[in-house]
Amino acid sequence: MQKTSVFILLLVFIVYGWIEFEVFIVVGNIFGGLITFLGLFFTAFLGILLIRRLTKMVFMAWQSEYKKNDYGLSKLAEGLSILFGGLLLVIPGYFTDLIGLMCMVPIIRVFIGSIIIANFADLRLFANLRNKHRDPSSHYKDTKYEPAEITIDGEYKEK
Repeated sequence: MQKTSVFILLLVFIVYGWIEFEVFIVVGNIFGGLITFLGLFFTAFLGILLIRRLTKMVFMAWQSEYKKNDYGLSKLAEGLSILFGGLLLVIPGYFTDLIGLMCMVPIIRVFIGSIIIANFADLRLFANLRNKHRDPSSHYKDTKYEPAEITIDGEYKEK
């Protein structure tokens, strides 16, 4: 890892911690310390509850689409968005809870899940999905945009 990426990662964690601290102080001044502290536990349990309920519904819908041979990544994108949002709800902090709740909104789910899939599309985990949903008329290799070699077997007669 390069020194600049380590520095950027450290800077991101410092800014994240500062934002969470400031939001915690603002919420504490509005509602009081005890309610603010208990709110962190409430949002964590809410995140776990939402993960369990919403992922079950989305993945059941995805499985029914899969059985109908209607391959679409929208349900998978929704499921990934719900898992990401639930993870953010479990992490203590009101700023991450806000982002986690935004991931749970039905209108935004597919968009956020699509961003997650697009960012991790080169991982081996998504390689099978990429191959399954690829246009069959295109003759491209998995990772490069170079045409694959096509061999046609047959007889040839010269006139």
